[in-house]
Amino acid sequence: MPTPNHRIDFTTEAQDIYDHALFKGYKFLKSRNLDSWLSYGWSMLFKRTMTDFDIKNLQGFLAKKKILDLAIKTNQKLSHADRNFDNQYIGSDGYVYMNKMMTARKQSSEQEAKIEKLLIEAKENRLRRYEEYEVRHLNEMALKSYLDNNKITYKGKKITWGS
Repeated sequence: MPTPNHRIDFTTEAQDIYDHALFKGYKFLKSRNLDSWLSYGWSMLFKRTMTDFDIKNLQGFLAKKKILDLAIKTNQKLSHADRNFDNQYIGSDGYVYMNKMMTARKQSSEQEAKIEKLLIEAKENRLRRYEEYEVRHLNEMALKSYLDNNKITYKGKKITWGS
């Protein structure tokens, strides 16, 4: 089944158009309107007319995405909402979508070493318990074999395994 076109991530392209319009077209001059520059650029990118709501929505999304990317690069602790926001992207039609996949948590090397140590201890304990179980059953089998092969009587009765 082919992937729908809107699932293609256009976040970086939209960010590039935003930066280009902000610094090269708009140039922070009061006589120019940033929204008109963004409307033109994003309409060309997404192949549809952009409403005022779409422009404000994408501007807010890109601003928050930029702040979140900076927080990730500086290894700041992210809230649950920020981790969920990291799964969002702008589709090829100009709407914001969300991947429902969980992101892998990055563990520190200390945590990885601690988990690895616990796994090794659990493996050693499991092998030790298995050896104890095996030795106990070997002793029982040896006793059964000894009692079955040797005629041991007690007060005139033959002692067998299980009696």
